[in-house]
This record gives sequence, C-alpha cells and structure tokens, in this order.
Amino acid sequence: MVCPNCKYVETTDAAFCSFCGQRFGPGKLTIKEYIHDLLDHVFALETTFLRTLRRIFIPGQLTLDYFNGFRKKYYHPLRLFFVLLVLHLGIVGSLIPYNDIFREVSETTNGILNKHNMSQTLDSLSLTHQDQISIRAMDSVATWFDIDRSPSAEPDSGKKRQISFLKFDGVSPEDVILLSNDSLAAKYKITDYWTRLLFRQSQKFSLDPKGMIQYVLGNISWMMIILIPLLAFFMKLLFLRRKRYYIEHLFFLYHWHAFAFLVVSLLVILFRNYLTIVWWPVMLLVIFYGIVAWVRYYQQGLIKSLLKFFTMGITYIFLFAFLLVLTAIISFGFY
Repeated sequence: MVCPNCKYVETTDAAFCSFCGQRFGPGKLTIKEYIHDLLDHVFALETTFLRTLRRIFIPGQLTLDYFNGFRKKYYHPLRLFFVLLVLHLGIVGSLIPYNDIFREVSETTNGILNKHNMSQTLDSLSLTHQDQISIRAMDSVATWFDIDRSPSAEPDSGKKRQISFLKFDGVSPEDVILLSNDSLAAKYKITDYWTRLLFRQSQKFSLDPKGMIQYVLGNISWMMIILIPLLAFFMKLLFLRRKRYYIEHLFFLYHWHAFAFLVVSLLVILFRNYLTIVWWPVMLLVIFYGIVAWVRYYQQGLIKSLLKFFTMGITYIFLFAFLLVLTAIISFGFY
C-alpha cells in the first residue's frame, strides 16, 4: 500500500501511514468523515495549546522541554509567540480611547468643513440675492458660523510664516484640512520634502485617526518579530564561550515574551480599571520570571546570570526604543 500523501510504501495493512500519519482511504470525503477529521484537528489543537499555556507558567520549563525532545506535544515557539503577540496587541489596543480621539479630531475637521461649505454657499447666494432682507439673513448665518465675509478676510499670502514640527505655527488649520498637499506647499512656500510629508500625513490623520493608529499597532507586531532575533544574536555573544546554539536563545526569548504577553493581556482584561495600581507589580513579575527562567535554563551561577540578564535588559531597552521610534516614523510616513 502506497501513501498518497508522502509516497511511503506501507508493508502491512494499516489504517494510518506509519511515516506521515495520514489516514488511508478514498480521496473523497463524506460529511461524517469531514466532521470527524475537523473535530480531531480542533481538539488536538486546543489540547496542544492549553498544554503549552499551562507549561509556560513554570519559568524556563517550556524551553527545557523543547530542547530535551518534547516538541510534538507543545506549540511551536514562533507560533506561540506570534499568536499571543497578536492577541496582546488587540487587547492593549482596546485601551486606546478611539472614540475620544475621533470625536476631538472630527469636531475640528467637521467644524472647518462645515464652515467652508457654508461660506461657499453664502458666496453663491450673494451673487443672486442682492436685496436687503437676503443680505441680512446671510450676515446672520455668517455670524452664526463665525464666517468673516469682509473684503479683508483673506490672509496676506506674502506674509512670512514660521512652521514648527507638528505645531504648524502660523499655518491656518483650515488650510491644513481644505488644501491639497501641493496647494498647501505652494501657499506657505514649503520646499522641504519632510515638512510636506508631515503636512500630508497630518491631513490623513485628521480624516482617519483610528485607521492610522491601528496601522501603527499592526506594524509594532512586525517590529517585535524583528526585535527578538536581534536580541537573540546579542545573547549569542553573551554566551559565546558556552557554545550554545543561536536557536536556543531565540526560543528562550519567544517563550519569555509569550508569558509576558499572556500575563499583561490577562491584567488588562481582569484589572482594566486598576491598571495604574497593578501595572508595576506585573512588570516586576515578568522580570522576576525572566531571571528565574534564565537561571534555570542556562544553569549558571546567580551572580553571573544576573549580570548577563541585566546586560541583556539594557540592550533590550535601547533596541526596543530605537525600533519603536523607527516604526512610528515609517508608519506615519507610509500610511
């Protein structure tokens, strides 16, 4: 009997291939067989995932088990890291007051747009309605919308204006919202590429603040995926004399961060209204977990382990800060 999946030749009658584990049978599936296979995969997945989550609460044990050969029964470290990272960012992202941000931005943007539209409407009506009653009515509407319809209302385009980063000193908010990027650059004589980019992205944020914030959060997940391998390379240098494999450090970091994502996510869910009180104790717990896992896995003396751990921690802070700023700049520029 030849397995259709891996082409392994099975010498005995069996229900499953002894090489890849696939069930022997016809290529077509009945509804009953489909449901049976689906339940097998779902419950096997849940069992593996729950077993991994239980094991991760023992500092360093999951990494020890993985490199002692117990791999099939646990989630792959990269998959575990990625799943809990996405879950973590989703939960932490729920803390961002999107409604308040959107309300504040939209009130300003909508106010400017409504004022602009009404001003155009009044200008159009003034061309066809010249009687005193219509003029008084239009003046009343203009006063209500705080529209200056005097001939000198247009700002002097030749006046020199100072533009500072993010503050837009001397730049009318109406122009930021209403003008295109090219028109804005021409009016305020902006020739610098980065300043024009800043104005363009600010216009986008004014129209869709939630979308930009979510875009940045999504890119932070990629930042973390890049950060961990870089940090693992530094740990490889810390243990250069011990001749440990790079993958050992990488998977150790995946497991430690998976624990941190899980604990902080539970913190947000259970103590959402008391985060300022429980935040620091939880952060100390994550650090303490990392120290215990470090000592247990790398099996060095406590003093040497602490020195290496805090050296890694300082490097982690610098790498994290650098990549976070870089991610924010790239996200803001390419949204």
